[in-house]
Amino acid sequence: MEDLAARRRRVLVDVDWVADHLRDPSLVLLEVDDRPALYHRGHAPGAQLVDWAADLQDPVRRDLPGPEAMKALWERLGITAGSTVVFYGDLNNWLAAYGYWLFTAFGLPDVRLLDGGRQQWIMRGLPLTVDVTGPRERGGAPDPVLHQEMRAGRNDVVAAARGGHLVDVRTPQEYSGQWLSEPEFPGETAHRPGHIPGARNIPWDLAVSLNGCLRPSEELAELYGAAGLVPDQSVITYCRIGERSAHTWIVLHDLLGYRQVRNYDGSWTEWGSMTGMPIARGSDRGVMPVDFTG
Repeated sequence: MEDLAARRRRVLVDVDWVADHLRDPSLVLLEVDDRPALYHRGHAPGAQLVDWAADLQDPVRRDLPGPEAMKALWERLGITAGSTVVFYGDLNNWLAAYGYWLFTAFGLPDVRLLDGGRQQWIMRGLPLTVDVTGPRERGGAPDPVLHQEMRAGRNDVVAAARGGHLVDVRTPQEYSGQWLSEPEFPGETAHRPGHIPGARNIPWDLAVSLNGCLRPSEELAELYGAAGLVPDQSVITYCRIGERSAHTWIVLHDLLGYRQVRNYDGSWTEWGSMTGMPIARGSDRGVMPVDFTG
């Protein structure tokens, strides 16, 4: 079994690695921000902008992009089967983590995350540019195939709430029902506050150090083990719109080697807006009603 150190090297790159590989023709460096205007104020040389709303979502339905849209995006970005794709962004890599999860879910073989994201690049005083970068090459993108086992739907969530591990990675205030969403994101709300009955609350940012980098893998293993998670049992993560839960998916599945981890990308904005869905409030996990089938 691959050890934690080897997993970390395969998943994360640091700012020094990126700085040393900026001229590597196989590197595709992608910035994903909550506020795309940050990219135009200055970004790592060679980085291309990926827009969370326009590029990583279906333009009409509340859903992932389809395979054709994903291939068109990969072609636009100059991604080939031999590319090393590195995501980074603001907010300690919230949306960069979603991009990582999405590209991995569609079968891209070498996707990595810049540990510490945009914050770490700037803190280290590394160069920024306002030049808008295009791809080094076009054509040759692989055919995307969605790995459904990385994604959870409502029925999967109901089953996990009863007999698996369902993890709500939002803030305690969102989990308890005090907030519909974090105050700085008023447009990303559901109709009702609270959490899915049976879910335990392990906020995503417990995995992040003050400098924005992920905590050492041994500390992460202890954190999630102490919360009751077991590496060989099924885990489903969710948040509000699927981006923070993608971050925890990376930690559990790719860094710690949990075998069966799925991201419920519909998350609370789906569950908390649908008629008839059971909701728990307060700090207690609650229990999924026995007669609820989803």
